[in-house]
Amino acid sequence: MTKKVLHVFGIMNRGGAELRTLSTLEKMRKLGVEYEFLVLSGQKGVLDQEITERGSKVHYCPLSLTFFFQFMSILKAEKYDVVHSHVSLVSGVILFISWLGGIKRRVAHFRSTHDVENPSVLRRIRDKLLRRLLLTFSHYIAGVCEATLDAFWHVDWRADSRFKVIYNGFEQHNVVHRENFWQDDLGISADNKIIINVSRMHEQKNHPRLVEIFCEYCQKNNDAVLVLVGKEDPEIKQQLQRMSALNNVDERIFYLGEKAQVLPFMKHADIMLFPSKWEGLPGAVLEAASLGVPVLASDIPGVLEIAQQLDVVHYFPLAQSDQSWAQQVTQLLSQPVDHEVGRQTFKSSMFQLDNNVKQLHALYA
Repeated sequence: MTKKVLHVFGIMNRGGAELRTLSTLEKMRKLGVEYEFLVLSGQKGVLDQEITERGSKVHYCPLSLTFFFQFMSILKAEKYDVVHSHVSLVSGVILFISWLGGIKRRVAHFRSTHDVENPSVLRRIRDKLLRRLLLTFSHYIAGVCEATLDAFWHVDWRADSRFKVIYNGFEQHNVVHRENFWQDDLGISADNKIIINVSRMHEQKNHPRLVEIFCEYCQKNNDAVLVLVGKEDPEIKQQLQRMSALNNVDERIFYLGEKAQVLPFMKHADIMLFPSKWEGLPGAVLEAASLGVPVLASDIPGVLEIAQQLDVVHYFPLAQSDQSWAQQVTQLLSQPVDHEVGRQTFKSSMFQLDNNVKQLHALYA
């Protein structure tokens, strides 16, 4: 018997949570689980076309005065077995309405360690109410790593069987190596070492610090370029360009923008540099590790959990100086790398897609 699951997001853009959920669609279908999606922004995202082409459906239900009635109408018409909400504490409202709509299985999913800093009294009251709704109307509360649950739940969640850590899963791909990959595509000399970062331009991803570290590295080395892959923000990009021009490294930084397929770029990089301020379980770090590419990332909780299982992932405190970070980059670039060893380690880790599918399927059963 087929089960219908409604996934609730803000918008279906190329974010980690959205991509990781989509990556399980086909395997879940083989297990008799069909996905549909509902977006609270009411706006079309870049993934909508792919979703419909893969035989699924996107519902647009903006948070407005009529939201309750629109959402209830969709629940009644589509007859879902499960509602799986990915919108942090606001999932409390989503799952409460789902309960009113007769949904038999309700799941909340936490994917970040970051919440509002210094919340107001009203915000704290709101969050307390949302947590109460979640504890009352969720069958399961999942987190992509232990740190995400630690960040949002001040109770001893480990003693509550409703809380589950479900690591994101990735399918390993055999990306073909091209000898002149960078030279053919970007005119980068084969003599250069490639430092890559794959992330959208946002405060969270810490691009200014990334460029500062690269500038410091270039003070003593002229053998590397920095490649930035991900959705660009005009203001942040201008800031990065000013910084690089002042340090005479502007010709060594390449902005590639958003790419549908990022693995070939990772495959041909020497290291990934990832100084994020906060994350849940950073997908780009796992994607690089799945290819055996060394990663130097900030010592945030999600990275620490990954590094416990994957030797190619290295971490360093953000509080350390740019000079110290540059020294770490130099050291990592000087070490010989056996990508196949890294790939085999990933293959036996908790971060395999099949493991992710198995755990999610258990929530829906």
